[in-house]
Amino acid sequence: MSEPAAVRKTFDPERERGGLTPRYYEVFARKSSDDHLAHVGSVEAPNDDLAQVRAWYIYDQHSWKEMCVVPTEAIIPVRIGKHSTRIKMA
Repeated sequence: MSEPAAVRKTFDPERERGGLTPRYYEVFARKSSDDHLAHVGSVEAPNDDLAQVRAWYIYDQHSWKEMCVVPTEAIIPVRIGKHSTRIKMA
């Protein structure tokens, strides 16, 4: 009696990610209304709705009061002359 052939898993980026080009989002959150909104990480998702779900799932270590996701391409770096400024993160 022979063993059944092993089924090899394949990754379909169109189905799994929603497209061949991933979108990246930055995640910001605060623990209370008195806290500043702080950068807590980033996620990859095919759309805004799934980015929210992934952010909430990945960064669930605290009871956040508020969490936001922003498409990385929407972030405009602040520059003084030819030099980027350093933005202090919490």
